[in-house]
Amino acid sequence: MKILGLMVLVLGVPAVEPRAVEIEDVVASRQITEVRMAPDGKQAAVVITEPSLDDNAVTSRLMIVDVDAPERARTVTTVRGVVERMTNVRWSPDGKQVAFLAPLDGADEVWTVSRWGGRPRKMFGSPAPATRFGGNHMAFWSPNVPPHDAKVLAFEWSAAGVAFTAPKPLNKSTDDGVVYNGRNLMPLLAREHDEVHNALWLYDPKTGNMRHVLDAPTGPMAQPGKPKMAFSPDGKRLAFVTDRLRVLDGDRVSAVDAGTARPLEPSWSSDGKELAGVENGQVVAIPVDGGPRRPLAVLPPGATATRVWFTQNGVTLALNDDRHEWLSTAETEDDLSNCSVHEDKAVCARQTASTPPRIAAVHKGTIKHGYNPNPWVNGVRVNTPIPTEWTTGFKATGYRIVPPQCAGKRCPAVVITHGYDARNTFMADVNEWSFPSQVYAAKGYVVLLVNEPRAANPTNTVEARKTIEAAVKSAVDSGDVDPAEVGVLGYSRGARVADELMIHSTTFKVAVAGDDGTFELMPGSPVPLAQRFNGPLLQQMGPAAGVMVTRIDEYLKHGLKVPTELVVFPEETHILHQPRHRAAAMRQNVDWIDYWLLGRRDPDPAKAAQYARWDSYR
Repeated sequence: MKILGLMVLVLGVPAVEPRAVEIEDVVASRQITEVRMAPDGKQAAVVITEPSLDDNAVTSRLMIVDVDAPERARTVTTVRGVVERMTNVRWSPDGKQVAFLAPLDGADEVWTVSRWGGRPRKMFGSPAPATRFGGNHMAFWSPNVPPHDAKVLAFEWSAAGVAFTAPKPLNKSTDDGVVYNGRNLMPLLAREHDEVHNALWLYDPKTGNMRHVLDAPTGPMAQPGKPKMAFSPDGKRLAFVTDRLRVLDGDRVSAVDAGTARPLEPSWSSDGKELAGVENGQVVAIPVDGGPRRPLAVLPPGATATRVWFTQNGVTLALNDDRHEWLSTAETEDDLSNCSVHEDKAVCARQTASTPPRIAAVHKGTIKHGYNPNPWVNGVRVNTPIPTEWTTGFKATGYRIVPPQCAGKRCPAVVITHGYDARNTFMADVNEWSFPSQVYAAKGYVVLLVNEPRAANPTNTVEARKTIEAAVKSAVDSGDVDPAEVGVLGYSRGARVADELMIHSTTFKVAVAGDDGTFELMPGSPVPLAQRFNGPLLQQMGPAAGVMVTRIDEYLKHGLKVPTELVVFPEETHILHQPRHRAAAMRQNVDWIDYWLLGRRDPDPAKAAQYARWDSYR
């Protein structure tokens, strides 16, 4: 009877209704940034980033996942900080250790840790000076990397040793001042005028000896944490990319004749004689020592190859199109990214537009779900974005979200745009920036995530604007959207598109621009100055763009008498990396759209000053 009573009690508990997605959920979503399979293919090292609003920090968690049981994952070590990150994960040749880049003692260097955990130790001391990069810093300009110091930029590890790249400042004198040439505004703003090259080094862990190989300008080889180099299977040769594909063999560096083929991230054939590239819609093998290229695989229509792995059964391709990334050995509409392949097995990050990233293992075409770093999503109500296409002479892709509360009636709408990045990924910051689509949907907005047409002329926004206008018209014609209540939000190039929609269209009543703006609103620019702007504009900027768009703020306020506000987030990157800044930017733009489009105010007393300021703009 006691057991029966317990059963009745449990069965009588009402189901918990999923709550709406909140800004804090979006900011705290965990991302899978790196995956690397062990040399024996039985395990994978995975890096998961965990943002925290409480202390404005991000934890990079290094975990080991069993490939055959990917739901099993254990933490090996962590790196935590506002700008500190873990990148460039690699296994030791014997599979007993994992190495990574991190600024554990102030600047990025190579650290190793046992696969079973423990205290990381520095593999070697870099001969290079600590050089600041990331954000708007000039050395190895990486606008989306949090600004920090580095003594090592990238590395690879083989049985023959370690290859690494490191900064090499040229120490150019500024004793005679710096002449502005029209192209060096960013260095002037950053107050960084030295030229920094990239040095390639070899390190022998057995002897501790180091050898300098060559210096190169920035180029692909210098992308921090993403080495464009790979050792041959026997460890005797190193392929790397500078201005072109090159191979180091002993003391000799030679250029590889790739013909018209575009070399991919270096990946060697099992016999060490070929590398991979793309040519005329095919993946081809490029002979390292010269000779004709041979076809390996035909690319699917509309797809590009981003990586190739040679396997015993041929090749596995990492493919990419307007919707998603995937593997040639795993047919799926889901997004499979950051994959690592070992023969017929792979480990990837898997996500969709309505499900956040989780680990997935691939074996002979079968995809198995693994460790889920985002269990919070099970308790919230996520609206599923619907794949959509629009044609205005050119085809463009994107997604639309029509929340349940808009069924059978017209709702306000927001358009979110950034280039071609509206894809089958979960509120990715590379597309939505700090514009939280699911939060807007939860508040009753129809959300249109619109890509530009790829075939259009990228030097202007004409076709992008036509596409967005067509997307709104389609939503109005279907009865989903109130044509009098439409706003537009754009990030980076999308900010320019949003600005110019407000200049050249009457469809949009309010706008938000993230980290860029149009020259048409900048007095003194080489294009005609706009004489109208259709509604209020919120500009949310990092420090570099914030200086540039002050002219837009002044012209709108004093020239066109348009309500506008410019918010600059200090020490930021092109994509905001500080959790508190991301949350603040989201709250601001949601409140801005609510206020100017619908006349809604958040009753939070802490926002009284914000609304008083906005009232004064009327």
